[in-house]
Amino acid sequence: MIRALVLSCVVVSAIIAEESVPPVSTTPPNASSVPVPPSPSSAPGIRIWPDPRFTHWPPLVYRDEPRNVAFALPVKKGGAAGTIAWENQTPLPFTLPNDAESISGLLPLPSAIGDHRATVAIESGSFPIVLRLCDARESWPITGLNNGFPVDADGRAVVLQDRRRGTREERVWSFLDGGEVRPVGRAVLIGDALEALGSRVWDGLDADARPASDERYPHHAVLVALAAILGDGSGEPRQRLPRTIVWSPGNQTLHGGAWTAEEERVLGVIRTRCERIGVMPRLVLALPPLPVEAHLQARAAERRDLLLRSANRLGWVVVDLARAAGAPEEANRVAPQVFTAYPLAPAQERMRAVLREALTR
Repeated sequence: MIRALVLSCVVVSAIIAEESVPPVSTTPPNASSVPVPPSPSSAPGIRIWPDPRFTHWPPLVYRDEPRNVAFALPVKKGGAAGTIAWENQTPLPFTLPNDAESISGLLPLPSAIGDHRATVAIESGSFPIVLRLCDARESWPITGLNNGFPVDADGRAVVLQDRRRGTREERVWSFLDGGEVRPVGRAVLIGDALEALGSRVWDGLDADARPASDERYPHHAVLVALAAILGDGSGEPRQRLPRTIVWSPGNQTLHGGAWTAEEERVLGVIRTRCERIGVMPRLVLALPPLPVEAHLQARAAERRDLLLRSANRLGWVVVDLARAAGAPEEANRVAPQVFTAYPLAPAQERMRAVLREALTR
């Protein structure tokens, strides 16, 4: 088994002389006239509890599948009874434990498009939690991630509802959304820039580089970037949309141990949004290079196979960066038994060349 070593920097600490240094006053001028809020440290024993919240939700769902969302509740008072439920649904009862600081559970994800409010009632208190279920054809209100999951500008959970591809319903929608044209804006590179020792595969390419990453769910970060790129697509701006979109999934989700097959849904939801806008950029999937770690290679091969099959079915162009880079034992090698996460030059330059060709078409 090949063992990848981590290169670390040496931090040199300065030794501070022992001479006495006069204390620096932290009191601002005219402090007596400036109201100062109480410091949390001046009120020991008073704990600030988080509100009930959603912690995990599926960013992309199909309209015909049952899914759940996970919630967490703080345990301020052990033994307290409460309920949780979506609006106009039967409340689910619970009792807070005596030996925990929080509890979690699941609620079924609603199927109707719109805002959905769940209410947590604990003794005399009531706490609303909101989730937005959005039609993937319309504008995506995603502006960022919270703990790796998409949220809107107000911090509310966002779920995009798409349709399954290859079904009779999908063929009907494709007919109705027909008439797409290729936009003429600058090409976009989105996802993992595949950096190794300070050099990125994207460097020097004629495209708008939009790195999008997350330690566990990088494809969630891609949705955030795409929401800004695709916009509402109405009128003249749609012609300024990118003529080509290259998605580079990279291997971050493998290294984070959080890969699931749902990653491939990104391929379909991009087509869904573009079809509604009435444009169709050239869609390119940059299949990631293989990881050097032997224990990840079987999972990497499974993942690449799923992405390849989905891309071919959905009309994406596929660029195989693993084939361009070559075996990771050589492509990622810095020194004997020392490797980078992604290929180095000249393997990096070979990957850059195939991406450059894809961008010029």
